[in-house]
Amino acid sequence: MGVYVLSGVSLSIIGVLIRVVVGSIVTAPFLWLAGKWIVGGEKAKFMDAVWIGILGTVVNAVIGEVVGGGVGPLAQLVAYLYLVKTYYETGWGNAVVISILAVIIMAAVLILLGSILGISLGGAGFGPPF
Repeated sequence: MGVYVLSGVSLSIIGVLIRVVVGSIVTAPFLWLAGKWIVGGEKAKFMDAVWIGILGTVVNAVIGEVVGGGVGPLAQLVAYLYLVKTYYETGWGNAVVISILAVIIMAAVLILLGSILGISLGGAGFGPPF
């Protein structure tokens, strides 16, 4: 039984790592494009977008486990916006605009890809961690 629990934990950790890596790879280009448009290329680096995705996923998972309830999603949103604000060296307002714009760009690309490929990507589960 101990081996089963250990393998279950290992699979859980592997699943989380896969989610973080895939989620960051998928969301980073959209966050980077939105950041470049709002704060410019000097402040919005692609690796910053990758780090926002990685840290956002991890921080939001921790906040979701610790805080929970009705305050949890709000705390997750604030944490994610703080990451955007910090990495892109901008204010809270621009962090909100960048995040919303990234979601709009991602939705447009996914809808376009879905219509071209003839599939629905709505249930893919990729997007900003809020």
